[in-house]
Parts: sequence; structure tokens; C-alpha cells
Amino acid sequence: MTFLNAYDVIVIGSGTVGLSVALALSQKTALRIAILDIKKPVYHWSSENYSTRVSAISLASKKFLQTLSIWKTLAEKRVSPYRKMQVWDGEGDGSIDFDCEEIAETALGYIIEDDLLRSVLFDKIQQTNIQIIAPITLKDLFDRENHMECVSDDGKNFSAKLVIAADGARSWVRDYRRILMKTWSYHHIAIVATVKTELPHQQIAYQCFSAAGPLAFLPLQDPCTSSIVWSQISSKAEKLLMMTDEDFKLSLANALHHRLGKILSVSPRFSFPLQMRHVKNYVQPRLALIGDAAHTLHPLAGQGVNLGLADVDKLVNVIVEAIRKKQDFSSVQVLRRYERFRKAENFTMLAMMDVLKNLFATEMAVIKQLRNKGLSFVNQCHILKKFLINSAN
Repeated sequence: MTFLNAYDVIVIGSGTVGLSVALALSQKTALRIAILDIKKPVYHWSSENYSTRVSAISLASKKFLQTLSIWKTLAEKRVSPYRKMQVWDGEGDGSIDFDCEEIAETALGYIIEDDLLRSVLFDKIQQTNIQIIAPITLKDLFDRENHMECVSDDGKNFSAKLVIAADGARSWVRDYRRILMKTWSYHHIAIVATVKTELPHQQIAYQCFSAAGPLAFLPLQDPCTSSIVWSQISSKAEKLLMMTDEDFKLSLANALHHRLGKILSVSPRFSFPLQMRHVKNYVQPRLALIGDAAHTLHPLAGQGVNLGLADVDKLVNVIVEAIRKKQDFSSVQVLRRYERFRKAENFTMLAMMDVLKNLFATEMAVIKQLRNKGLSFVNQCHILKKFLINSAN
């Protein structure tokens, strides 16, 4: 069969990770690339308002975005660096203060609105030969002798040497291919919103841990505006979502121990349930899973998008190296080089987040005491703090 819609690579999903992998491949190879998505990519970003969903971009992710030649555009529009981070136990006196000067950098990381990041990626892709086919609903994904065949519900056929699944936490590709996945619910709901505070954040990120769940204040460009992520056990989260704005502002200020004074205003609140997911296999012949399609974790460390971009960076490098060596870049032998590296790193991060979540969720007095002493010890150990900062990056 001859395919009119024949490509070297088809990326399924047009979120941050999907757009990034397509753009990176287009810049480093001459491959024919298409992006397929069930929804047409439309990103509403405005400089007049802040988007509710943001990402904490690590220094490693910044470096990767620089290689895509989009960092300058992002910085010109709106990027919010955070120079320090204060982490403390809301039920004790243990705390850690991180400072970018400890690693000789000008920032620990950057807060970027998801809509802004995607819109800049999308605009950059418009300058390439990448084909964006959306909206389109796929119904079948077949293995053929030397390619994968994608079939839409309206009968269109697409072929590719390699399919990259970047279609998110509820991945259609993962479900269709019946890829085994370990999953469990944290029984937490994350509440996100944008708030204005009485006191300026001074480019400091705040994170307070409690038995009910962590609260993060992420500094935005305006000196008194922050994005919040408040993870709470489901029953408590539902009560917080039902509160009036005034009651919610009071609860929020109390939860942060009034470090930024009063909460002056709050945007509409949004929420989503939290689950851990990790697939058994990242790759099959001519298929690779990246980003949330392969793994999701608790947002308490803000590492979700960074893990996804690290997946992209490694997969693209593996493909480029295979092409240079005249190997079949879509073979399972080549793709497993990506899987071996990223699966181990992602598993380590997932395990660490699960340990942290359970450590702060306990009500045992002995554990609480040890927890606080541990935080205080780390705070006094410059070498250990530097190691933790570098590990996050």
C-alpha cells in the first residue's frame, strides 16, 4: 500500500512535550514529521492576565529550551525566576532554605505559564515543515512490516517509521496498545489558582508540608502575585473548593503561616485528582512513550514538565545518534537506549516523591520529630543542600 500521508515520525499529542519533541527532531534531523491530536492546538495566552496552570522550569530544562531557540522569546514575554526556596514542616520547626548563590547561579529555576510555553513552541513550529493534523480522532494503530499505520475514525490512513506517544496522562496510545502500567491514587486533589498577597514574594518560592498535603507558592513576575498549588486529601480539598473567596483566602494565609501577609485576591480555583503512573515498557518496536504518557507523579516537587523535557532530550539524542550511525532509529534495540536511561531516572524521582509524601503524611510523633531534625540538619549542611539543588536540576 502506498500512503499519501507517509512520514518518518508521527507525534501523537500537541502539549508541551509533544511540541518539544517534534521541534527538536526538526532542528536536528531531516525527518518528515507530523503531529496528530484529537484537539486543534489553540493556546490562549495574554500578557494582561496570568494563566492558572504554570510549570517550575529547572535549569536543565532552561538549557534544553535554549537549544530549541525559544528561551529568548519566553523571557521577552514573561518568565519569572525564583532565586530562593523556603521549605518547612507546617507541624514543626524544621526547615530548609535554598539559595541560587549556593550553586553560583542567578536563579534556582523559573516559573512559566503553560499556555505561554505552548504558544511559543507552536509559533516556532509554524516556521518549520512539521505538519499539524488536528482535530483528528484515531481508532487504530497497527504494526506493519516496516512502519506503523495510524487509522482515524473517518478512514484516513497515516504511516510512520516511528510513532511517539506524547498524548498525556490519559494516553490513548498506551491504552490501545495495552501497555502495562503501575498506578495508584494519592487520594489527594490539587487546587491551583493565582493570588495577590499583601507582602512581596521577593522571588522566593515557598513550600509548606502538612499531614493533609503540601502547599506551594510560586512567585510570578508581579512582585505581589503568586501561583499556588495546594494538594490536600480529597475530603478537605472539596471543602476548600466549596468555600467563598473570603474564607478560602483566610485558610490559605493560615496554611502559609502568613509569610506573605494577607491574601488580597484569588482567581477562580481549578482542581485535579493526583495519581502516580509508571509504565512497564517505555518502548515497543516503532513506538516510544514520553512525558505523562509514560509517567506521572505528585506535584510536590514540581518536576512533571522537567521529567517530560528530559525524556524528549534523551529520545532525540538517541534518534540522532542512530541516524548518524546509519541504524534503524525506530528499532526496539535503538529505542531501548532511551528507555534504559529515562526509566531508571524517572523511577528514582517517583520513588523519592512517594517517600516524601508518606513521610509528611504520617501522624506518628517519633517520625515527626525525626523529620524536623532531618530538615534542620540538611539546612546546616551546605554540601548536602548543594547536592539536592543539583539533583533537582
